[in-house]
Amino acid sequence: MEMKNKILIKNSVLYDNPGEITDILIIAGKIAGIDKNINSDDAVILDAENKICCPGFIDVHIQGAGGSDILDGTPEAIKTISETLARLGTTSFLGTTVVKPKENNFHLRNANNFVNNNLGGANLLGYHLEGPFINVNKKGGLDPQSIYSSSTEALAEILEVTEGNLRMMTIAPELPGNLDIIKKLTEKDIVASFAHSEAGYNETLEGFKAGIKHVTHIFNAMMPLNHRNPGPITAIFENNYITAQIISDGHHLHPAVIKLIYKNIGPERCVCITDGVQGMGLPEGRYIYNGKEYESKDGAARYLDGTLIGSTTSLAEIAVKFINFTGCKFAEAVNSVSLNPAKVLGIDNKKGRIKTGWDADIVLMDNDYKVKTTLVNGNVYYDSGVNK
Repeated sequence: MEMKNKILIKNSVLYDNPGEITDILIIAGKIAGIDKNINSDDAVILDAENKICCPGFIDVHIQGAGGSDILDGTPEAIKTISETLARLGTTSFLGTTVVKPKENNFHLRNANNFVNNNLGGANLLGYHLEGPFINVNKKGGLDPQSIYSSSTEALAEILEVTEGNLRMMTIAPELPGNLDIIKKLTEKDIVASFAHSEAGYNETLEGFKAGIKHVTHIFNAMMPLNHRNPGPITAIFENNYITAQIISDGHHLHPAVIKLIYKNIGPERCVCITDGVQGMGLPEGRYIYNGKEYESKDGAARYLDGTLIGSTTSLAEIAVKFINFTGCKFAEAVNSVSLNPAKVLGIDNKKGRIKTGWDADIVLMDNDYKVKTTLVNGNVYYDSGVNK
């Protein structure tokens, strides 16, 4: 749809107030009014036809989509990811990746040019780096060459490469020097996130004390819960300021574990993510990732030997599964993919809500929770049939 300065969404149903039909006026990319029966002679009319209006979804952990990956290091890859995510209801994302020092981190240097720029789809907010200061024994599918010891110099190099666009770093607090790194990240308002770690209960608490307030893909790439060795899970559950990423795709975590997390930390601390790979948004089938063939099926990507390498379930579908697995309210599931991640990133003063003055990042869903229309900064970048 052609970009317009003023759009009036008629006949929408707010996700957290299903009993009323509401109009939403958008001016210059911001929500300018929310009320019944708004009239505007010079606005483009978008009739929502009683569809559910949600704040745009924010994915703080996604590597790729539409056949492209952040690691591809090309403008075309970034644009493809952005356009694909908009089609799937995601309006903002952190490009999640690793450092590649032997390649001069070209993929990051390239992507710097597209952070907070108009990509014709979802907004790239910056980066989430998994590592390099993580425990190689809990590397999962990450490249060992992208893992190394921390130092002030190593952090300075990463900050130089990312040019102020590093928003989150996954780190293992038990490793030498990492508590100091966590403190430095926190001082720079970069989210230090726990995972890819062998930290026990006490070491995890030390990480929290140093500044960790977030957890990357909880239960994955960390020590398990044990009745004599409580590990990080107990520390996460009992500290009510810690938020946790949940891959609610039914593959990375058993549904019963997802319900356990929800019951123990509560809806406001749940941040649903995709941990998505390039197969997201593509038909099921076989593709190549890191030079190796994998199969995308039922929302998961696995190498042919069965090894799980990532999710191909969209964030909208993740939210629906979260409802099915936990029994939570629809509004709680929407918040887990909008308001809660916005709070983690400190941008809930402009994103994550349907509220006057906030960015017009909006998703319209039908009663089956299928994405029908996506607006980013007031621009319609995906529409499957809502009248205009």
